[in-house]
Amino acid sequence: MNNRSDLIDELLSSYLKMPVMMHWEKSSGLPFPDRFEDSRVEFQGIATEWLELEKIACTAKETRIIHGLPARLMLTDPALEITIGQTALDKWLKRFQLPYRLELGEQGLIVHTEIAGFPVAEFETTLEVVGGWFVLKPKRASFFGVPGYVSSIFRTYLPVPPLSRESRLSAIQHAPGTLTLRFSLGDIEEEVTPGVLIRLRRRFFPVVDQLTTIRN
Repeated sequence: MNNRSDLIDELLSSYLKMPVMMHWEKSSGLPFPDRFEDSRVEFQGIATEWLELEKIACTAKETRIIHGLPARLMLTDPALEITIGQTALDKWLKRFQLPYRLELGEQGLIVHTEIAGFPVAEFETTLEVVGGWFVLKPKRASFFGVPGYVSSIFRTYLPVPPLSRESRLSAIQHAPGTLTLRFSLGDIEEEVTPGVLIRLRRRFFPVVDQLTTIRN
């Protein structure tokens, strides 16, 4: 049975200063739960330097809150899921006026290229991780409707921050208009102090803060 608590959601949302929703299968601890099994914490509508993410979800086989000053957060088998929506992707592409359009399809990603508004090529792609970056690799392509060699020379990137060496892309879920990426990481223990979200984020995507510093 999946459980949730409005009180816990309210406390987390107040502390993190953003809407948060937490689910779990089983909990224990008195007077307040401090151990959660198969937990999931969801954040809606997160803006980044890269894309506006439709949803971020943190999951763990076991989540423990160790009381103390400061308290400690322990995650067993943690994972991170990020969901990208078509609207945000279109907005990002328009911002840079790129000569192609990415479509989030039911079976994968499709790249549409144009010249002066005239469709030139269409690529069905797979997603691969190369040096931590997310690269779209064409599976097959059409050039003016005819399969061509252009698929073998075309490469583009998905505008998602690169992974840390600790992170592993463990699953990809396609759906019309959305793309969900799941990343796995080793067990985590962090002090529950200001900046805990930033420290956790760096475990998955360490380059985000570096790029922000450079741009500022």
